[in-house]
Amino acid sequence: MPESPEFHGLDGPQQITLLKDIAEALNEATDVNSATAAILPRLGEVLGLKTAWAFRYDPQRGSFVEVGASGLPPALFDHDARALKSSWCECQERLVKGRMHTAANIVRCSRLRDAVGDKNHLVFHASVPLRTKTKLLGILNVAAPGSQVFTPEALNLLRAIGFQVAIAVDRAAMLSDEQHYARQLSELAVLAQTLTTLTDIPDIMAHAVTGLVNHMGFEAVAIYETRDEMDHEVARAQRRASSFGPEYSYLEDNQTPPPSGKILPEARSHLSLKVPLSPYRVHIESSLAHAFSSIDANILSAFGGHLAAALESARLHTQSRAEAQWIERRRLAAELHDSVSQRLFSAQLLCRAADGKSTDPAVTNLLIQVESLIQESQWAMRSLVEALRPPERNTLVSRLHDRISSVSEALGQRVTLKLDPQVDDLLDPEQIDAILGVVDEAVQNTLKHARAQRIAITIRVRSHRLFVTIADDGQGFDPRHVTMGYGLRNMHERVQYQGGRCVVNGRPGHGTTVRLSIPLRMERGTP
Repeated sequence: MPESPEFHGLDGPQQITLLKDIAEALNEATDVNSATAAILPRLGEVLGLKTAWAFRYDPQRGSFVEVGASGLPPALFDHDARALKSSWCECQERLVKGRMHTAANIVRCSRLRDAVGDKNHLVFHASVPLRTKTKLLGILNVAAPGSQVFTPEALNLLRAIGFQVAIAVDRAAMLSDEQHYARQLSELAVLAQTLTTLTDIPDIMAHAVTGLVNHMGFEAVAIYETRDEMDHEVARAQRRASSFGPEYSYLEDNQTPPPSGKILPEARSHLSLKVPLSPYRVHIESSLAHAFSSIDANILSAFGGHLAAALESARLHTQSRAEAQWIERRRLAAELHDSVSQRLFSAQLLCRAADGKSTDPAVTNLLIQVESLIQESQWAMRSLVEALRPPERNTLVSRLHDRISSVSEALGQRVTLKLDPQVDDLLDPEQIDAILGVVDEAVQNTLKHARAQRIAITIRVRSHRLFVTIADDGQGFDPRHVTMGYGLRNMHERVQYQGGRCVVNGRPGHGTTVRLSIPLRMERGTP
């Protein structure tokens, strides 16, 4: 086995020249790999060293996150330097646990010992801690063939060079972080611009999670909505962990954080942010331990602001569209009220006048039927006008009472209403409109076809769902002989759009019952 010549030291001018040459070479280094490549030729000339490899340590993650090497033997170089990148080694453990403070002789390298293949007669190396006064930056290993132990003079020189390499590694790490941050901000600007063009909240959420994964580089992202003091997943996206850079952790398996993910079963780190002024929370995970830095936290915080702005923009768009619809509905309601409603009222007066002059019982009976139909039509028209232009008291209870008052005029005070008092606190306007639409359709069907004496409306809240029953004591129907017309289809579609279910049951001679249930989207007292 060849031996490296023992190093006997350099005189003052030679050391100054060497350190100057190395400093100039390191000044061009932009990462750990270029730093090791920069110093090895100089060390080879002076110390006879042929191989160097270094690890950069990330104190935030508690792991070695980058490796650089030069002049590796095949046993360490093959398979993408797998022997260097797999697990940890003795010198890393000693460094992180505080048992290596200066350049030290390592009698036998654990990586070289365990590597398989041509090692170019390398057995020993010297380890040089890379640190500043305030933080640990990494470790540099240098080796040469033979069993020659580095002399104290050589180790002193390596220690001085280690300070220079540490400065270069620190500068390169800061530059890398700044470049990464700049790229992230650029990608975030593009993502934010895309989100502001969307007006549908599900689309915003879907683009948000896919953007954070595909463009921002996070491994797994989900957005949750907090309802009933529980998180309900709104959207998620993830990609394979193999597309991320590895960590070269000194920790043994029993020292790594246990997996505890909501998105990834093997997640070992996560970061969460509540989206301002909303019930949503963004949650990101990684299968790597200590994967997220302050940069990631800043990016996520900025993203939360952009997402909040996109949600507010979508809300304003919906509001403006609703206002436009409201204006058009007011116009239609006014036209219906001024034309059709007034004509129905006039027709009713004419029927009453004709009834007073008629002496024929058949004609009188016919006029009574016509007046009843006109009265039902007036009630239906009032319901339609109210649907187009609801009253200022836009609550389910108040609007149901208005409908009961109108129906009672036609049926003679035979409508009952039972409901839980908190329903108005649990429904949003869209759900109220859907329920009233079903009630209107069911009551109109009763007036037209059922020949009922009583209608009972019951509304109950159970297990975060609203249950509505509209039952009459009319003549009922045979389901085998009934096809679903526009009215029934409209009832089912209204309820299905709210994520609910509607069932109509009837039996000849036993009345008709309409049952619907919809999930509640609001907590009590939450707008």
